Amino acid sequence: MSLTSEDRDAATRLAIHQARDDLLAFVMLMNPTFSVGPHHRVLCDQLMRLEKGETDRLMIFISPRSSKSLITSTYFPAWALGRNPYWQEIAVSHSDDLATRFGRAIRDIINTNAYQTIFPQINIRKDNRAANSWALEHKKKQAGSFLAAGSGSGIAGFGAHLAIIDDPISEQDAFSKTRRDSLNEWYSSGLRTRLMPGGKVVLVMTRWHETDLAGFLLEQEFTSPMADKWEVVRIPALNSTESVPILEKARKTLVKQGYLKDKYPKLELGESFWPTSDKDGGFCWTTEEIIRTKNNTPAFKFDALYGQAPSSEQGNIIKLDWWQNWTHDKAPECDYIIQSWDTAFSTKSTADYSAITTWGVFGGDVSTPNLCLLGAERGRWDYPTLRQKALDKYQEHEPDTILIEKKASGQSLIQDLRMTGLPIFEFNPDRDKVARAYSITGLFHNGRIYAPFDRKWAVEVMDEARTFPTGNHDDYMDTLSQALLWMRNGGYIDHSENTWVDKAEQRVYNRKNMEQGKQKGFYY
Repeated sequence: MSLTSEDRDAATRLAIHQARDDLLAFVMLMNPTFSVGPHHRVLCDQLMRLEKGETDRLMIFISPRSSKSLITSTYFPAWALGRNPYWQEIAVSHSDDLATRFGRAIRDIINTNAYQTIFPQINIRKDNRAANSWALEHKKKQAGSFLAAGSGSGIAGFGAHLAIIDDPISEQDAFSKTRRDSLNEWYSSGLRTRLMPGGKVVLVMTRWHETDLAGFLLEQEFTSPMADKWEVVRIPALNSTESVPILEKARKTLVKQGYLKDKYPKLELGESFWPTSDKDGGFCWTTEEIIRTKNNTPAFKFDALYGQAPSSEQGNIIKLDWWQNWTHDKAPECDYIIQSWDTAFSTKSTADYSAITTWGVFGGDVSTPNLCLLGAERGRWDYPTLRQKALDKYQEHEPDTILIEKKASGQSLIQDLRMTGLPIFEFNPDRDKVARAYSITGLFHNGRIYAPFDRKWAVEVMDEARTFPTGNHDDYMDTLSQALLWMRNGGYIDHSENTWVDKAEQRVYNRKNMEQGKQKGFYY
């Protein structure tokens, strides 16, 4: 049955209305040949939240050739100006030429008849229409503006309701500390200061290095309660435990909206994030093609481009995929609990962190048990805070063993906590950090180390282990190797009987000693 002219008009009006309210609908109306995938729904939803003011800082890490720049740096700023014609926008890339290309593309979109139909009475001013700098008029009155600039260039005199930073550093410059530091400084003292009240920032980039702009900003968020808080969208080429539920939800939404067919395959762990296209000849990434790319690409480069997780050519002593995911709501029933500390008594922003990880020994047998990461925390604490933190962490997990390295910063804590009756054990390493890391790889490789992948603190530990020894921090790694060496060497075993220490009996003894410590005023 053919549609009547009234039906076609009604469908057109509906499409226009949807395009005004939904970024993905706008993209599809402006570009009918666009090949949509579940990650596009995720990306558009996050950008829409930003435009509506539900968040104001957004990082986007998605595999290459996925249309992320097309949506984020071309269609989104055009759509946002249609909804907010008085906004001032700044687009940044690692070169003036690339930024100008984005500016030209946005300008050309606004000049199309389709855009004028969706957002009428919004036009590019005839007297200000250069590709890298142009202005709008709305209802024939002066309105918003757009500026394209290379990272590091001067932008004084310009303001921004929306700043979009797309690959602000090239692959070659990303491995230069001088260039990374320069970019981070330019953002802090340059672009960041150009934001209007309530201004929003979108950062989309390939993570080549831990201390790139994204790493720098996330570190600020971690270390300072007053720093900007970032929403992060990370979708690797091969689906992770983190990305699968997000993409699956998006797939179901796209099927309901009619953008994908019912037969579009479910998103599975370890498979492609964009397995097929509903359009004949539409672009997509098959799992086979991604794996072939992985097998023909240096690991550090694949991690950055397709895993959206920076690593080092010299790192990866402990592989990320060696960790086992603890998917249960509750922690395992543990036969023994180990708490491991790396201490640093300083609150200076340049100082090392103090870090603690808690591990549960479970399953297996005496010689080959499993371990699960039960908790982790790090911070720059003065000694009184560190001591109280140790007492609090003991009460939280009631470990059978608390390990503290016998070094200058840990000696005081060892002596102090022993007076409380806690089960303190000195750790005396007999080899350097790298050698310790290599000595525990067998436990990982055999699939005996678990962590809950859905917990932020667990991800932080795994990320640090993955980039060791060239990563920016090694505090968690010190606690990890310390605990695993203690476990591997049998520190949790009563060798006289070759059996597990009776946990209940041990903890009664620990609590009795701690109560005696309280009575003596050692515990507060």
